[in-house]
Amino acid sequence: MRKDIFSKIDYVTADKLEQGPITPGQNRLKAFASEGLWVGQCHVTALDAPSQWHHHANYESVMYMLSGRIRVDHGPNGEKSFEIGAGDYAFFPRGMIHRAQILEGGDEVRYVFVRLGSGESVVNVDGPGFADPATYLPKEN
Repeated sequence: MRKDIFSKIDYVTADKLEQGPITPGQNRLKAFASEGLWVGQCHVTALDAPSQWHHHANYESVMYMLSGRIRVDHGPNGEKSFEIGAGDYAFFPRGMIHRAQILEGGDEVRYVFVRLGSGESVVNVDGPGFADPATYLPKEN
């Protein structure tokens, strides 16, 4: 992680957020990113159908729901799920394939997240299952 990332006060206004990786049904905006850290927000748009399956590769993610309510599907065959709404938190381990769908809140479902790790922060995949680390971790020399 950059040594100076926590050495001074920094801020990003809403109009300065940058486009982050997109999963169909989830549009992300980046606030801060450095080696080992990725912070941003997500606007969930998966109203009529779930978002695409995806994982966060070599990142562990903590999510805090700002508004609305979603169902998160996960598990080896996508058979597990939980619901999370405004004020709730969730933790996603590295490589955990999942997807989300809006249950309440219409077009105003949003959450913020903090990711710790490295590499690509979002990997979209075709379906549920196990994300093999060999497919997303950097190769050692």
